[in-house]
Amino acid sequence: MYVTTFYSFKGGVGRTMALVNVAVELANRGKRVLIVDFDLEAPALDTFDLGRPAESTSGMVDFVREYLDTGMAPDAAHFLFKSAGFADNGCGLWTMPSGSQDRGYAARLASIDWNDLYENHDGYLLFEDLKLQWQAAIEPDHVLIDCRTGYTDIGGICTRHLPNAVAVFFFPNQQNLRGLTKIVRDIRAEGTGPRQQQIDLHFVLSNVPDLDDEDSALHQMLSNFQTDLGFTKPPLRIHRNDSLSLLNQAIFTRRRQDSRLAQEYQALTSEIDRFD
Repeated sequence: MYVTTFYSFKGGVGRTMALVNVAVELANRGKRVLIVDFDLEAPALDTFDLGRPAESTSGMVDFVREYLDTGMAPDAAHFLFKSAGFADNGCGLWTMPSGSQDRGYAARLASIDWNDLYENHDGYLLFEDLKLQWQAAIEPDHVLIDCRTGYTDIGGICTRHLPNAVAVFFFPNQQNLRGLTKIVRDIRAEGTGPRQQQIDLHFVLSNVPDLDDEDSALHQMLSNFQTDLGFTKPPLRIHRNDSLSLLNQAIFTRRRQDSRLAQEYQALTSEIDRFD
C-alpha cells in the first residue's frame, strides 16, 4: 500500500481533478485504489462521477467524530464505498468521502479539534489504525489523499503523517513559492525526525497556459522554484485546458484518453506508480 497525498498551497491548480484522473488511470492499469477526501472544508471528490451510492455515505469527519464520542476506533469499512464500473480482474476503485453531506456536517467538522485529537486522544494511533484497516478491508495498491490547501493542522496529517509520497501542485508565482518552501522543508524533515520517515516528493507544474515565454519569465520562475524547493529534475506539467468538459468534471483518463490532458495525467500516474 503506497499512500500519496495531493497537495497545493493555493487552490485553482486542478489538484482534485488530477487526483481523480490518476485514480481512474491506476484502476485502468489493474490496480486497487482508494481515494480519501481530506479536504474537509471544501470537499469535492463526491461531485465526480465515481459511482457513489444513491444514499448519503459517511466518511472521514464521521469516522473521527465517532471515535471521539466512543473512545474506540470505528470499523473503517462503514465509511467507504466501492465505485461501480471500475472493477475488473480484482482491481477497483474505493472512496472514503469527507462525510455525510447533511445539515449537520459543518457542525460535526467544527467540533473536531485536530490538535487536541493528537495531544489528548491518541490521534496518531487512530490514523495508524486507520491505515491498517484500509489494508485489511481493501488491500489497496495505492491510496490517494486529497488535502486542504495552505498551512493547517489537517495538512500536517496529510503531508507528514499518512503518506509515503506527496504530489506537490503549483502554479509558478511568488505566492506559491513562498508557501511551498516551508511545506517542502517540513516534509523533508520527517526523514531525520523521530520516525525516520522518508517521504517521496513529486513536483507538478499545473494549470500552465499555452503561451510563448519570449521573455523567459516562466523559465526564470521555475529556476527559482528549483533552487528553493530543491528538485533536481524538471517538474511534470499539466497544461490549462479551456474545455467545457471541465464544467461537467469529465474524467479525461476514462472518457477522453487520447487528449493531451489525459496523457499528462497518465504521465503523472506512471511517476507515482513506479514507486509502488
